[in-house]
Amino acid sequence: MAVISPIVLVLLSAASVNTPMAPGVAAFVKDHHLTRYSVALVDLNGDNRPEAVVYAMSTSAGGQQSDLCGSGGCNLYVLSLTPAGYRQVSDIPITRAPIRVLPTTTHRWRDLGVTVAGGGIIKGYEARLRFDGRSYPTNPTVSPALRLKTTVGKVLIANDPSLP
Repeated sequence: MAVISPIVLVLLSAASVNTPMAPGVAAFVKDHHLTRYSVALVDLNGDNRPEAVVYAMSTSAGGQQSDLCGSGGCNLYVLSLTPAGYRQVSDIPITRAPIRVLPTTTHRWRDLGVTVAGGGIIKGYEARLRFDGRSYPTNPTVSPALRLKTTVGKVLIANDPSLP
């Protein structure tokens, strides 16, 4: 197995206008009207081109509220770089940071670790999301997502203490 070294770029909000962002990611942010989000660029599939992991908390429609977050967490998008730009691979609506890239792979894509808590889950835990050949699971609280016994991997997107 090749060792893939993540390249990380974190943007905390659309207020970071002067921070350069890959054009396809910027288009995704604009198309989804995101106003509060974090982005990490990391090679998940070993092709030496960065995928984008977007942790989305609010849109312009939500004003200052976290309208993409509920008691179970916020939306997580995985975007893959193609010759035409970024395309959406996954939309995982109930995740909490920290978001990690794990040392394991499934179908040649790095596994992701997301925190699962709230929404009736009393004691939070980290779930392993494995790529199924087309996308990552849409719900980290049920199979095929797996509960991790230990916290491993590199943090892509850190905790945001202002979230519910």
